[in-house]
Amino acid sequence: MKKDLISKCITSVLIIMAIVSISSATVNIAKANNYTDSPFSFSFDYGSFDETSVRQKEDSSASYMKCTYCDGTDYGYSATVYGCDGYAKNGRISCSNPYNYYEGTTRYHSNTVKLNGKDYAFFRVSLNRYEIVGYEGVWSPDSYGG
Repeated sequence: MKKDLISKCITSVLIIMAIVSISSATVNIAKANNYTDSPFSFSFDYGSFDETSVRQKEDSSASYMKCTYCDGTDYGYSATVYGCDGYAKNGRISCSNPYNYYEGTTRYHSNTVKLNGKDYAFFRVSLNRYEIVGYEGVWSPDSYGG
């Protein structure tokens, strides 16, 4: 009789632990907050750089960029995630490694925006060649899948 009671108690505790564990995992999966796509349009003119708009960075997930169109010869561009203190891009700091993009490229950039105490993010980009060309696509400061 005592063994049955102990066995039921242990089983109950294990079930409760499993439920708590599954609940915690579900919360972490839904953690990425500001992951909707924002469009970008970059225009490079002989050595210039460009930047996306600024968006609030709500968690430590990877930032996301997808290049969907090039309006000329696809030389590619290099993109880096920057963290900053607000929409004016004050207190900007580089928070990721640079990665190359070409038409059709999609990447998730792990970054240190939140680790550096910044609450806003944007991409700074530069063309890989001294030419004139434009690119379009979408980006987000947080990612659902990255």
